[in-house]
Amino acid sequence: MCGIVGFIDKKNKFGKEKKEAFVGGMLDLIQHRGGDATGVISIKNITIGHTRLSIVDTSKNADQPFVNDNFILSYNGEIYNHNVPRKKYLAGKDLVSSSDTSTLFEILQICQIEEVLKMIKGMYAFSFLDIKKQSLVLALDKMAIKPLYFLDTPEYFAWASEIKSFSALPDFQFRLEEEKLFEHMVFRHISDEKTLFKNIFKIQQGEYLDYSLKSNTYIKNKYFELEKVGSKKQNIENILTESVKSHLMSDAPVGIQLSGGIDSSVVSYIAQKNSPIALHSFSIGLNDSEWNEFKYSDFVAKELGTIHHKIIFTKKDFVDNFEKITYHLDGPIVHPNTVPMYLLAKFARKYVKVLLTGEGADEIFLGYKRYVQKDINNDDDLLLSNAFSDPVMISKILKMPRGSLSERKQFVQKTAELSREYRLSFYDMNTYLPHVLLRQDKAGMAANIENRVPFLYESVIEAGYNLDTKIGDLGEKTPIKEIALKYFPSDFVLRKKCGFGLPISEWIKDDCVLLPYLSRLKESKLVLEYFDWEVVKKLIDEHLTGVNDHSVILFSIIGLDVWYNIFCKQ
Repeated sequence: MCGIVGFIDKKNKFGKEKKEAFVGGMLDLIQHRGGDATGVISIKNITIGHTRLSIVDTSKNADQPFVNDNFILSYNGEIYNHNVPRKKYLAGKDLVSSSDTSTLFEILQICQIEEVLKMIKGMYAFSFLDIKKQSLVLALDKMAIKPLYFLDTPEYFAWASEIKSFSALPDFQFRLEEEKLFEHMVFRHISDEKTLFKNIFKIQQGEYLDYSLKSNTYIKNKYFELEKVGSKKQNIENILTESVKSHLMSDAPVGIQLSGGIDSSVVSYIAQKNSPIALHSFSIGLNDSEWNEFKYSDFVAKELGTIHHKIIFTKKDFVDNFEKITYHLDGPIVHPNTVPMYLLAKFARKYVKVLLTGEGADEIFLGYKRYVQKDINNDDDLLLSNAFSDPVMISKILKMPRGSLSERKQFVQKTAELSREYRLSFYDMNTYLPHVLLRQDKAGMAANIENRVPFLYESVIEAGYNLDTKIGDLGEKTPIKEIALKYFPSDFVLRKKCGFGLPISEWIKDDCVLLPYLSRLKESKLVLEYFDWEVVKKLIDEHLTGVNDHSVILFSIIGLDVWYNIFCKQ
């Protein structure tokens, strides 16, 4: 796992030394993503930088950027099937490294970009420069497991694994993208290429950007989108097993993020079964049985024989890391459990460099309670099915007009002819899953650790998405529960889903946790400029007096205000 950055000086305004200073500054801001090796290379008006966390082939032979007379590659991720194209296209060729980076570098030189992207399976974000053609490709994996952002100004074009890197660029200033406030407050995630920062964009899932250095223009191309390709019955257990086995690919220690839930427990079972050594497993929670699943993670660890670590964190740990993790996310904390996710990764880094997680199963196999609790009968219901706040209330508290949600509506319309289950899965995997994966990546990388998601291997995604029945006799996520019942007792598998919650409603009232942040809102520049303070004050008063629980909206405002003060406040 790594961090990548790059800078194109459109007008040849800066010398080589200056450009490399910019890129060096960009890398300094994301050293937590790597640190094992750093490389910067310049050619003509383009400078590319890389910081490496060595996982596969930890020798210097795999340090980046990879470069020859015609091409430069800077790559972040893991290609789990890289030996397949290596054998097909590179047999007998003397490669400099056994790494997937080396494989990718070579096949990009002999195959068309879309052919390569459809061939490789894994998680990745990379830049590939063709010096002769004067073209640059920025590409992202099929599910946006890895992040990649870009910035285009009259003076320069730049890209980076994390938004904070752009602050190292000349005359750059972060500004709030006002038109996206409504979508953020309702859904916690922006579904199109925009971000909460004005003029900073993200490469989206299954997409690549093709930049011409001749004209200083770019086009974006979609190379992958979920499709219903039939309902033939497939053995999900076998497909998932192959995925987990492939995700054990590493020359560095691998562990498991074991929450005690069904998804991480199934991944743990398969991983430990296919590992020649006992794996380290990690769980985290408050020292309160109402707010942890230690009973279940302890049970799984004992059954499987993992080397288990149980991490207890406190509300002080939460508040002490709240602003730090906001900075690392490049955005507001919208899921409070992102903080303990980071604390788990930080602890795990003492023992491993890689963590397997159960992320993604709920979106593919329909595991959330809302899939069965909400009435979803038409397009409007589907549009708001993964909303966290009432759009009517958000319209009242924001001063600007309600957003159009046009990109979300397009995702709704694309599946108009499909069944309810297919529509739910497609919509969530395009509008909800990306920001869940974003916090997995950045919470892990903040601790210099790589999080992997076996449920989002291409074969698992396609087989799972095309299942006719995901909500069946065992309720939501029936196919995964059927697998889990082969590994664990029925009372463990069929228990009520808990999720990883925190007592945010009470913490907002707690002077030792979030109440000070709430109290600051009255003087907040963000709130005064963009929110109707009288409406916000009414929500605060009702929450503090116990009249109504407004913790979801209030936590969103607190998180947004903390983010704004870190990045945008002048």
